[in-house]
Formats: sequence, structure tokens, C-alpha cells
Amino acid sequence: MILNAMIDSLIFKFVCMIRTLFTALLFAFVLLPSLSFAQSDAGIGLKPANIAENMEPGEVRQFTVLVENVSGQDQNYYIFKRDISGVRDGGVPIFADNNLDTGGFALSDWIQLESDRLEVKAGEERAMSFIMSVPQDASPCDHFGGIFVSAEPPELEASGAAIGYQVANIVSIRVAGECIEKAQIRQFSTDNYFYGSSNVDFNLKFENSGNTLLRPTGPLTITNMFGKQVANLTFNEEQAGVFPGVTREFLFSWTSDQTGFGRYEAMVSPSYGEEGFKQTAFSTATFWILPMNIILPAAGVLAALLLIAYISIRVYVKRQLAYYGATSGTRKLVRRHTNNSSTPLLLILVVMVSVTALFLLILLALFA
Repeated sequence: MILNAMIDSLIFKFVCMIRTLFTALLFAFVLLPSLSFAQSDAGIGLKPANIAENMEPGEVRQFTVLVENVSGQDQNYYIFKRDISGVRDGGVPIFADNNLDTGGFALSDWIQLESDRLEVKAGEERAMSFIMSVPQDASPCDHFGGIFVSAEPPELEASGAAIGYQVANIVSIRVAGECIEKAQIRQFSTDNYFYGSSNVDFNLKFENSGNTLLRPTGPLTITNMFGKQVANLTFNEEQAGVFPGVTREFLFSWTSDQTGFGRYEAMVSPSYGEEGFKQTAFSTATFWILPMNIILPAAGVLAALLLIAYISIRVYVKRQLAYYGATSGTRKLVRRHTNNSSTPLLLILVVMVSVTALFLLILLALFA
């Protein structure tokens, strides 16, 4: 009976294993393809992603955007417009709900969409046009908004029930007139003051206090303690924009394969504004590179040298005192030399400081 129970148990385990394997295969060959297909159904492409143009008050112009259906089935997209009310950290624009919060840079009222719906077949693209009409009394400089393409109607998205995917074309129109281009660097620093290698992270906060969009960019140089330039980079090489009245934070890094040591200074001088009327901001930041794989062995060698020097001088002083004590023949002379023991101690201190200074100079010459 015991043997039969063991056989039944083995058969039950084998059946369970076959059932589990069959379920896994069913999931892999049936469910996974359907999930991948569902995710691919949501793809929307929009070209170009940004429109930036100069226009005169009262001017009317037509723009065209290509909407691409990169999903696996035909889609009926919804087209709508919104204003930009501000910018999040990192420069991501905040679009106003229902075009109420315009932040002083309203643009949606100037836009007339050709249609609020667009049907695009799978894998194809269609042109979508809209007309931009700048009012005669439009305020000068930059105005911002966006043209949205969504798989769900905007009413459903406003209710929070939509789960579709949407993309936006950022529209920036600069109206002719007097523009105020004013900016400054609020902060330029590193995330740490001491680094163990040449891998430094920078943080720069650029404030746009004018009324026009700015794209600051310019050189970033790094020099060591001897004034030698060790790096020459370009700040904001992609020319990301800073909206009016916004302080944008830029995070970037400097990495070098060379071994660094000592104090470094980074100097950034981005330019901004229209061509021919460029202005330049300026700021510096300092940091130290103290690689532990060099500092710790060097400190060990220095400690060993100081210990050897100290022991050697102590042995020499004792021998000299013993020699003078043996040859004087009087306790008075011995006492006099004993009282002058401060002179050997001063000599020890001078030698130790000299060795330390010489060692640091050698270290700096090798690794700075």
C-alpha cells in the first residue's frame, strides 16, 4: 500500500507539472502577441514636433503637419488645441485645461483647425492643416500653444476616463515688435565639493525675466589649479528653450578618462538673444578631485617616511646626548645638554614639515 501511495503521488506531481507547462506555453503563444498588438495600436507620429515662426500683427498664414499612424490598425484621431500656462521642472510645458489659464501667452484663439478629426490608415500618414491669424493688436514677442492629436476625444480626457495616447506639436509664434531679452544665471554649482574621480555633475539655473523665448548656449571650460584647460564643452548644445518668466534647471555632467587631482574651476558663459544682439551671462563653480586610490597609498608612504625620519632623529639625538654626557665628567654639563632637548625636537618638526611639503609637491607635479 505504501508503494501504491508513492506511485500515485508521483503521477499527481507529473500531471501538475504538465498542466503548468501547458499554461505557460498558452500564455506565451496566445496572450503575449495580443498584448503586444494592443500596445502597438496606440502609436501616433507627428512631424514636425515644433513650429517656430516670426509673424507680423494682422498676418494670416497656413501651416501643415503630418500625422502618422504607426499602429497596426486604422485609427480615427481627434484634433484639438491648447495654450501653454507654464513650464515644469526640466522645461516640460504645462498645457492649460479648456484654454482658461493662458499665462499671458495665449495662442489658441489665433488658430483655426481645418478639422477636429482625422482618419489615418495603419502605417500611413496624412497631412493636417491649420490657419494662424495674428490679431492687429497682438502683443509683441513670443506666444505659445500646442496642436494635440489624440486617440480619445478631448471631452473624455477631461473627465479622466481616457486611457489613449496623445502627442502635441508645440507652436511658438514671435510677433514683431519690441522684445525684452533679459536673463541671468541664478545658480551654477556642482552636486558635491569633493570628487574621487573626473566625473562631475553640474547644476545650472537660468532665469528668463524678459518677454521672449530664450535658448541660451555657449562654452563651458574647466581648468586645473595651474590654470591649464582640461575640458572645453558646450552648454545646452541642443538649444533647449527657456520660457519668459521661468527659471529652468539644466543638469549636465563632465567625464574624463584622465586622472584628476587638486582644485578645479568651471566657467560657463552662455549667450542668448537675437543674432546681432547677443548677450552673455557668466558664472563659475569650483570643486576638488581627490582620488582615494592615489591619496591613500600616498598617505601611507608619507606616514612611513615621517616615522622613519622621526625614529632616525630620535636615535641620533640620544646618541649625541650619551656622547656628551660620557665625555663631560660632570652632572652639570649633562643637565645643561638635557635641558636643551627642545632644540632636537624643533629639528624633528622642521624635518617632518619639509618632508611633507616635498612629498605634496611631487604628488601635485605627477597627477595635477
